[in-house]
Amino acid sequence: MRKLSNRTKLYITLGALGAILFTIGVVLGYMFGSLSHTKGREVAAKETEGKAANAATVNKPSVVVSRDVDKRVVNVFFPERKRILGQIPLNSYNTANFYYDDDGFMAYHDDEGNTISHLGVDLSYHQENVNWDEVKDSGIEFVMLRCGYRGYSEGALIEDEKFREYARACNDRDIPLGVYFFNQAVSVEEAVSEAEFTLDLIKDYKISYPVAIDTEYIPDKTARTNTTEIEDELRSSMCAAFCERISKDGYYPMIYASENWIRRDLEYESLQGYDFWAAQYLEENDFLYDFTIWQYTPDGFIKGVDEKVDLDISMVDYASFVPALREAFLTGGTVNVAGQDSVSGNISSDAPESDDQSQ
Repeated sequence: MRKLSNRTKLYITLGALGAILFTIGVVLGYMFGSLSHTKGREVAAKETEGKAANAATVNKPSVVVSRDVDKRVVNVFFPERKRILGQIPLNSYNTANFYYDDDGFMAYHDDEGNTISHLGVDLSYHQENVNWDEVKDSGIEFVMLRCGYRGYSEGALIEDEKFREYARACNDRDIPLGVYFFNQAVSVEEAVSEAEFTLDLIKDYKISYPVAIDTEYIPDKTARTNTTEIEDELRSSMCAAFCERISKDGYYPMIYASENWIRRDLEYESLQGYDFWAAQYLEENDFLYDFTIWQYTPDGFIKGVDEKVDLDISMVDYASFVPALREAFLTGGTVNVAGQDSVSGNISSDAPESDDQSQ
């Protein structure tokens, strides 16, 4: 047998040592990698749990409206509507708590069985003959009137021919009143003009419920909103522009839309700061997103109206605070938001110094 040289022995020894070190490195790397991955998953899980816990406790804050004129303070409270599953506010109502009352109207009760919803109806010139005294006695707690619309062919701004008559009838009978404008804008500038048109129409009436933009699909293929390409981002910006212009004059804005329209044609994340009026015609409400008013049928009937009507329930008693917000605007008062992160400020930097309460 040939004898190995010292150099060859050295090479063999170094090779074996290298193999041993490599094996040790692989084993240690696997161990540390596994521990790191496990720890990372634990941290991620804790972060997720933390976000979910935080999301479950985000509520609408209470609001204190004060008039600088005589220092009278009105306390108004938004409902505790929880935001769940992170950044997107989803429907958190208990489906089992929706029910038809003895008069055949939809309602919602809390877990103790107390009815906490408010019955409403939305009307326009399509309901031509209305006996308002009978409507007042029908159990209706609020009315949403169409104040106007933009024509979907030529784009003209048009006042609903029954709006002034019906708005005056509501005010005369102290029926809480909100309004909506049927939107067919194709630009942010047009959306702002729709809001200003609305503001001009409602200025002489007491508005106790939201001022809503009605955004929906028009089946007519020749409609200007179908012949003009409108991206989701633009449509959402138009809704936001309308709402911001409405809010600037001290009114409470809202967006009317169906679930499919929100999901397919709006960027909901950019609009989640606004209340939604949900259009869904089902006995069990499984509307995906958070909402405060539910239009639950287009085929309802109430005393005082011969034609079919859209019936609604509101989960919020807007009449308990919306007039106070408007009053604060008119008097140049302030709105102080109470909560963990308290902030305060004027409703509008342009709020007039006036005691006129006619609005």
